[in-house]
Amino acid sequence: MDKSIFSFFSGSHDANLSICLNGNTIFSLEFERIFGNRYFSTTRLLGEEQYHDFCDYLKQILEKKGVFRPYFDIGLFEWWCQPELVKFMSEFFGIKEVHFQDDLTFHHRSHAAGAFYCSGFDEALIFSYDGSGNDGTFCVFDVSKENPNFKQINDREFMPYPTKYAKLSFLTSEIRKRDGDLASDLGGAGKIMGLSAYGSFNKDLFNRILNYFESNEAGIDSVFLENFKEFNYNEFEGIDSYDFAFNVQLAFETCFFKSFHEFFDEEKHKNVCLTGGAALNVLLNEKLTKTYPDTNFFVPSSPGDSGLSHGMIAGYLKDQVVPEVMYAGCPVLDEGSLPYILDHRPWKKATPELIAKELEKGKIIGVCRGDSETGPRALGNRSILADPRSHQAKDAINSKVKFREWFRPFAPICKEEKASIYFETSDNACYKYMSFSPPVREEYRKILPAVTHIDGSSRLQTVSKKDNEFIYNILDEFEKITNIPVLVNTSFNSKGKAILTRYLTAIQILDSTELDAVVLGDYYIYK
Repeated sequence: MDKSIFSFFSGSHDANLSICLNGNTIFSLEFERIFGNRYFSTTRLLGEEQYHDFCDYLKQILEKKGVFRPYFDIGLFEWWCQPELVKFMSEFFGIKEVHFQDDLTFHHRSHAAGAFYCSGFDEALIFSYDGSGNDGTFCVFDVSKENPNFKQINDREFMPYPTKYAKLSFLTSEIRKRDGDLASDLGGAGKIMGLSAYGSFNKDLFNRILNYFESNEAGIDSVFLENFKEFNYNEFEGIDSYDFAFNVQLAFETCFFKSFHEFFDEEKHKNVCLTGGAALNVLLNEKLTKTYPDTNFFVPSSPGDSGLSHGMIAGYLKDQVVPEVMYAGCPVLDEGSLPYILDHRPWKKATPELIAKELEKGKIIGVCRGDSETGPRALGNRSILADPRSHQAKDAINSKVKFREWFRPFAPICKEEKASIYFETSDNACYKYMSFSPPVREEYRKILPAVTHIDGSSRLQTVSKKDNEFIYNILDEFEKITNIPVLVNTSFNSKGKAILTRYLTAIQILDSTELDAVVLGDYYIYK
């Protein structure tokens, strides 16, 4: 389709913009990456007096990327975008045909379309679920490419247990929080997942949590008070905190499976897509792959709201959309600073051989090169890498580089063709995006302590030479030295900030933490 498309999502968090040109170029810009504010939202943080400067800055980035046009044929704006901003952007960017508050911009329809057209499936049952949406919180679609009708097959349902899952983190002392901070609420979900591995079942806690999850209110309601009124902020400590997290995770899975089984038929449905922010729950995703080994499961690289602008484009173009958007994100925004950095820092050419040797010596290395990943996972272009064999690596990165909680696990990145040797992978899952948590094989758990969680699980990312040749070659060189084609991979960001997209931010983190070196483009810069 020879049309230019401008697609914008504002939302209450994770605002983003995607551009599609002629059906074969996709560029996705997550605003938290350019402003540094995690979960950035134009709805919360942008006033009308700032519209012009905001749009002008976006124009500069689009021009730098080569995807700006004097006008755009189609404009897609999600349902809850401010009408004043829709009007301003439509005029500023010369949008000819605007879609706003129509079926093309429905929240979960867009999640579903983005997942389906990235999956490669010809047909799939799609579950899109999170804490909000103008079309509900748990939406089911049965879609085929022959008849791509994204009509929801279940009644509108409002049971926002994914939001409650994250919010309950305020009862656990192990999870650091900042009062009134949105990042504390949204970031709590991943922390509960990590902490849950240390806990065990408690019937009373489980029943309280499940009762709360199954109510229809998102905030502090009568059901919350009925179950938790005697508990204080940071009530649970130590073992009690672990058990609380375990039962929060178990209640989450129980809610999902109850709804899932209403629509899933193991004999009929051979492909399932999971999307929406709650599809980032890797523990549940992994359980699905093991429970239904004859069904293929797919989670896109950006299942949450940060992928909605791409999802709206996918829903508009259908199977003409570019299927792979893993590295379609923001470019480095201050490339012009690199000559200055090289004039004032010791550096070498960043060859895979050099980086592998440095990692084998125990160095912790940040990588910032090329366009960023789409979605919340660092997949090699904005990553911190380390030796997975090191018992000290996990604690060192948590406490001295990222300054986060001690229990937070790190993901392994592994050569795609070698993954099944080290991890209990399933043939029915896609591991490219850290969407599942296969166990590390028993015989390798002591060899790979930095990426083996307390329960033996891992949030695995596999990489092929086609997907990311630079990272693949580092893994290849590391394997030549150590016989292990696996590395620690975690996101390159500082405490409380979004994943970086500027060289100078990388240098700042290098100077203020115990990071040993950074790869900026083709250069290895070290202390």
